[in-house]
Amino acid sequence: MIAPELVNELQRLNREEKLEVIRLLNDDLSDDIDKQFEGARVFKMGHRFIASDGGAALKRVLEEDKAKRD
Repeated sequence: MIAPELVNELQRLNREEKLEVIRLLNDDLSDDIDKQFEGARVFKMGHRFIASDGGAALKRVLEEDKAKRD
């Protein structure tokens, strides 16, 4: 669960700052995904580009990986 203080701070950010937070989190999570799914397809987003289907693409990758393991 996200701390209410963090949510409040995030809501106060302007659009550019929110996109920077998203980029930072995306980079961090992409590094984790790279380690977890070595050899699997990983969808990375550019520093200032937010893909509208990025979440759906990640979900497909995770579902494909799960299907291979089952």
